[in-house]
Amino acid sequence: MKSTSLEAESGRIALRVSGAFADSLQPKERVLSLSFLEAASCVCTKTSYRDAADILNRFLGRNDMNTIKLRTLSDSICRIGAEISEKLSDITAYILPMYGFDSESGLPLDDAALSENITAAATSQGAKPGRPEIDEIIAAVNDSREEKIPFSAAEIKIESVPEECVYISIDDIGVKHQKDSRKEGSVRDCKYVENTVAHIQYGGESYILTGIGMRNVFKSVLAFLLVNNLLSRELIFLTDGAQDLRSHIQSVFQFHPYTVILDWFHLKKRCQEWLSMAIRGKDRRNAILEKVLRYLWAGNVVGASEYLSSLDSADIKNRKWLNDLLGYFEKKGDAITCYALRAKLGLRNSSNPVEKANDLIVAGRQKHNGMAWSPSGSGALAALQMIYLNHQSDLWFHKKELRLFPPSLETAPKAA
Repeated sequence: MKSTSLEAESGRIALRVSGAFADSLQPKERVLSLSFLEAASCVCTKTSYRDAADILNRFLGRNDMNTIKLRTLSDSICRIGAEISEKLSDITAYILPMYGFDSESGLPLDDAALSENITAAATSQGAKPGRPEIDEIIAAVNDSREEKIPFSAAEIKIESVPEECVYISIDDIGVKHQKDSRKEGSVRDCKYVENTVAHIQYGGESYILTGIGMRNVFKSVLAFLLVNNLLSRELIFLTDGAQDLRSHIQSVFQFHPYTVILDWFHLKKRCQEWLSMAIRGKDRRNAILEKVLRYLWAGNVVGASEYLSSLDSADIKNRKWLNDLLGYFEKKGDAITCYALRAKLGLRNSSNPVEKANDLIVAGRQKHNGMAWSPSGSGALAALQMIYLNHQSDLWFHKKELRLFPPSLETAPKAA
C-alpha cells in the first residue's frame, strides 16, 4: 500500500494519504483542494491555461517556486474533463441495455421487445391548431406573396403541440489538431479534432451533450430520451443537412417516427454559394437567388427546381454548380419544409441552439490565436464546459455525479 506524506509549506496543509488515493497520484503530484479545483476549472473554461495560471497565482499570492505551473494545471483540468466524459459513457452504457438497446451500437437488441411508449409517439392531449385554422393561415400568407404555398393543411406535416415535442439539434465543430511532433521542414496538415455537440429542448427546458465521436453522442442522446420518457413525444431533428448526421439519425432512431427539418440558414447559404458560382453577373445572380429563396420559403422545392431548370443559357456561367444545386434539392427535398407557415405559427426553423452551444462549449475557448488541440485535451475542456451549461458543476465536484436530466424532469415518470 502506497503512502505519501505532504509537508506544510507556504500556507499549505500537511497531511498523509494512503491506499487507493495515494496510488492514484503521479510522482511529485500535489493534492489539490476541492475549492481550488472548482475555481481552476471555472477559470480554465473561460481563458487560456497560461492566463488561468497567472490569475490563480495572483489570487493566491504565489510567486517564485510556489507558483501553479501551467502544465500541472492543464493536466489536472484534462483529468477532470476525462472523468466527466468517462462518467457520461458509463451512464449511457448502463441505461441503454435497461431499455433493450445495445450499449456499443445504440441499436435495439435482437431479442428485445421494445415497449410501445418507446417506439411510438403518444397522441397529444393538449390544444393544437386545427386544420381549418392552418388553411386560414396559408391563405393569409398566400395573399401577401407572389410565390404561393402550394400545399393544403392536410398535406403539411407539422407538430401538433410544440410544447410537447422534443427538438434535437446535433452538429460537429472542428478545432485545429495538435501534432505530437513536427520535424524541421515538414508541412503543416489540415487535420481537425471534431467535437460533436447535441442540444435537446423539451418545453422550457434544455440539455446539452458533447463528446468525441458522433456515434457516442447519439447514444447519449438516446439514453437521455429513454430515461426521461421523452420517446413518447414527437421527435423533431433540425440539422444543417450533413449526410453523416442524417445517416446516424436514420440508424439510431429507426425504431421511432421522427421529422427532419433542414435549417433555413444553411439552406439559404448553400443556395448563395452555388448560385454565385453558377450564374453570370451579380445583379442577375441576386435576382435569381431571391426568386429561388421565395419558392423555398414556401416549401415549394419543385417550383424552385423548375425555375432553375428553365433559366436562359446566357445566364449560366457554370452549369456544374447549377446541377449540383438541383441535385441538392432532390436529396434534401424531404427535409425542406414550409418555413413560411412554421414562422407564422411560431415554430422553429433553425438549429441555432446547437450553433450557440458550439460557441459556448468549444469555439469560444478553443478557436482563438492559432490554438491547436489533442483529442483528449479538446474533449476534456468541452466536457467540463458541458456540466457548467447544464448547471451540474456543484453536483460533479461535490458528489462526482452526472445526471441525464434537467431539473424539471428529475421527478418526471421514467419510461417502462
